Amino acid sequence: MAKKEKFVFEELANTEIPKNDLQSPFSFGLKVAANPASKITFDCDNDLIEQMKDYGYWEGLSLKEIIIDSLKLYFKGRDVQARPDKVKNRTKVGRKPKIPKI
Repeated sequence: MAKKEKFVFEELANTEIPKNDLQSPFSFGLKVAANPASKITFDCDNDLIEQMKDYGYWEGLSLKEIIIDSLKLYFKGRDVQARPDKVKNRTKVGRKPKIPKI
């Protein structure tokens, strides 16, 4: 039987975390884009999902890349009118964001 060694934390010498007032504790070390992306969820037929997975396997693409490329091709050359400001600026429905504990 293999001998189990006890794991011991070593001290980190001269380690300082840079202070930045604009940086939240959750985004430490992450670069935030000027226009961050949003996550969406939608229902999709299983046959279509399998087709995307098969295509992604052979082309080396993720489902995200396939969907984004497909949407770009769909909207290419189309004239899309912007929504009215009243619709864009209405309050969002959903859960309240959690407040980070410091």
